[in-house]
Amino acid sequence: MANKFYITTTLPYVNAEPHIGFALEIIQADVLARYHRLQGKDIFFNTGTDEHGLKIYRCALNEKKDPQQYCDEYAQKFNNLKRALNLSYNNFIRTTDKNHIEAAVEFWERCKKNGDIYKAKKKIKYCVGCELEKTDSELKDGCCPLHPNTKLEILEEENYFFR
Repeated sequence: MANKFYITTTLPYVNAEPHIGFALEIIQADVLARYHRLQGKDIFFNTGTDEHGLKIYRCALNEKKDPQQYCDEYAQKFNNLKRALNLSYNNFIRTTDKNHIEAAVEFWERCKKNGDIYKAKKKIKYCVGCELEKTDSELKDGCCPLHPNTKLEILEEENYFFR
């Protein structure tokens, strides 16, 4: 086991073209993977794309595309970085891949069986730009400081939460 080493990047959203920030992250992960390979370790280097979220859905609608078609096109642009940047990752996972969905369902079922999750209604202030809930302490003059020209949405949904 000591000779095995796992590396993963964040899974960026496919709501836009790959950018320099993600390129920096994946190149840094690649340097780490190559270093550990030189040390004789068995490396599993994972990257991929997160293809869920309101922002992605809205981007697809804005481009008048089916959300899955939109995700397919942008995921390919991220996967093309392997050749363009001479990267050495072993696995490119998409959150819409069958094996990812099966693993997520298995995790969900285990959490449910163990009583680790519960359902509740919650009202939140949501910043579409950040794709995050915002608390009052994070706001400046009632706006997201990163997206001051984007109105926060007030959402009330029934969701699952971890205990």
